[in-house]
Amino acid sequence: MSRKDNKKIIKLPRSGGSNVGKVVFFIILFVYIVFAVYSFSNKTTVSYYEVEEGSIVREHIYKGIILRDELIVPSERSGYLNYYVASGKKVAVGSAVYSVDESGTLNEYLQTHADELQGFSDSDLSSIHRSLEDHAKQAQDISFSSTYSLASDLEAMVAEYKNLSILTSMGEELRAEGITLNEFRASSSGMLSYVVDGYEDLTAADIEASLFDESSYSRQMINNGELTAAGDPAYKLITSDDWQIVFQLSDQDLADFGDSTSLRLDLSDTGITTTAGFETIIGKDGNSYGVLSLSGYLPYFYNDRFISFELIQNDVSGLKIPEKSITTKKFYVIPSELLASDDKGNSGFYKEVITETGTASEFSLADIYNNDGEYCYIECTDSSELKPGDVIVSRDDSSERYMINEQKPLEGVYCINKGYTEFKRIERLDSSNGYCIIARSTSYGLSVYDHIVLDASVVGDGQLLYR
Repeated sequence: MSRKDNKKIIKLPRSGGSNVGKVVFFIILFVYIVFAVYSFSNKTTVSYYEVEEGSIVREHIYKGIILRDELIVPSERSGYLNYYVASGKKVAVGSAVYSVDESGTLNEYLQTHADELQGFSDSDLSSIHRSLEDHAKQAQDISFSSTYSLASDLEAMVAEYKNLSILTSMGEELRAEGITLNEFRASSSGMLSYVVDGYEDLTAADIEASLFDESSYSRQMINNGELTAAGDPAYKLITSDDWQIVFQLSDQDLADFGDSTSLRLDLSDTGITTTAGFETIIGKDGNSYGVLSLSGYLPYFYNDRFISFELIQNDVSGLKIPEKSITTKKFYVIPSELLASDDKGNSGFYKEVITETGTASEFSLADIYNNDGEYCYIECTDSSELKPGDVIVSRDDSSERYMINEQKPLEGVYCINKGYTEFKRIERLDSSNGYCIIARSTSYGLSVYDHIVLDASVVGDGQLLYR
């Protein structure tokens, strides 16, 4: 290469300045990161719920007083009582129920001759075992009264088996020892109870609020081997399977089921659900009370005076949604008689417009959210054809005019099937435990499997959502 050619080479100076492109890039990146962090920190988490069919059974818990046909049988002699039949068992007329040991020598003899008594049979032991099992199944909480009742029942059962053994196997020996048992038999048939409480003659007409105060309630248990005086209660007979539960009624109760003639109830701790006759009465104190009439089931309650039970009502079925999904939104209303349709079957209204020659009417489409027969509920937005202040006229009679101005609220939820929140109205039927039952097949409403916003308070109308 010649020297002349070398002179054509031009050397550019090296720049020591900053790279403007890199600076701009990092500024944009920084702004983007800040925006992303801000957006994420302020992002509202939206959960959804899939509409399903369901029902709500409302249960009302009450405390009632049990009324029965009860007969207290007094002891005919003074002495120590010995029972032949366990509490809760039925006896026929003429059945041996108890005996009276006037001298007290029977107990002394049994203590000194305990080894001569026959042991319990397998049948006797099975009965005792069943009583313990039944008590364990029914006892939901610690209840000393029920434990005392169980102890009394078991004592009576043991006495029954023991005394029958004495009568059958030791009768001759007792008579030889000069021990005479004064045996007494039932003059009426019925179920035996060894509990008396002074409520035996109580009727529905005697009911007043003070009777429901259990703190002032007391009862006496008649125990086997107990010393009694002639005329004192020996036992009690429940002479009919028919019985009643009387309970206090509130104003709301009267409104809910005061006109009913029967109610469905769940008898506490038994697993029994049944239907009872129902009527309302005015008590001795002027208050309202409910009376449930039943037949049967007394073996569960023969020693009880107070009972807790549930009234099962309002078995309502429909679409089940969470309460917090429900919101309220206001809509403009137009009288339903002004609703019209165009040649294509689209719903809308005829709006009054001003022309060069005067006034005329033109058809305007409308999104109707509800038509309750009196009003149509519409939404007036910037994009809708109808606006507040527009005058709606009748197609047939132009003299009938209505200006869009009044607003009314509608209950509804936000449906998100289309990727954004869309208000759908609901018709509430019942609610309980955080859920609501709404009517099926509601016009402009929800259907099964629709997706709705779980918490309506975190979104707005027409909001885009990314789930």
